[in-house]
Amino acid sequence: MRSSLALYGGGFILVVLSYLFAVEVQAEERMKITLTDEEYPPLSMGSVENPGLLTNIVRESFKLANVDVDFVVVPNNRAIAGLLRGLYDGSYGWAHTPDRDAKLLYSSKPIYSMRMVFFQKNNGEISWNSLQDLGQYKIGVTLGNFYSEEFTALSSSGKLFTDSANTDATNFKKLLLGRIQLFPIDQDVGQYLLKKYFNEQERKQIIFQSKPVSVVPVYFVVRRDLKQAKEFCDRFDRGYQQLVSSGQLEKLMVAYKAQFSDKP
Repeated sequence: MRSSLALYGGGFILVVLSYLFAVEVQAEERMKITLTDEEYPPLSMGSVENPGLLTNIVRESFKLANVDVDFVVVPNNRAIAGLLRGLYDGSYGWAHTPDRDAKLLYSSKPIYSMRMVFFQKNNGEISWNSLQDLGQYKIGVTLGNFYSEEFTALSSSGKLFTDSANTDATNFKKLLLGRIQLFPIDQDVGQYLLKKYFNEQERKQIIFQSKPVSVVPVYFVVRRDLKQAKEFCDRFDRGYQQLVSSGQLEKLMVAYKAQFSDKP
């Protein structure tokens, strides 16, 4: 009898706690945030019908945390530059850098890790042990993108010769024309862009190296000077954890890989 009462009492307490938690969630103030949604396919598509993996992660995480999101589609470089200038509330898919860290708050965990590899012409792989070995080559970079701290430092010091473009697709065109010899980009993103914008003959001329340049974790970010900035980060973290715990994040990843994993 005593153990039965204890079991009943424990169950009653759980019911009460669950009810109180539900009441607390319902009473929680609904919030709204405006985020830049740059086109970085297939991770971010700038499309309502086919938003991309990172957009889905952010949208679903905030939905679980009682936050409405307005996505404003802007060019890649403007997405982060506009945020740093205070034109938008937040964004996602961005790595830590000193200038960003001074003005932005980050989610507690990365929402994705980009595997940066070099794409090059299919005429003999360019070998290297360290990035410093590549000083003789012209490397294409895309404005607004981050490749690694080492890459940035070597580029700034002139030990790597970089040539900038506004878009990743432009860098692939420059690669085909021989205007650059190497182009670093996330492996999945690079393959997606080649499949989308280039014909089969052009794709056959380009390969990617198996050795990664870097693995770059990217985060949800919000302006430090935004009212309730910490609350937005806390809510995102809470929603993201629920996304992980429920298995919903894994489903999003599986769907993403199934859609874009057609390897050349």
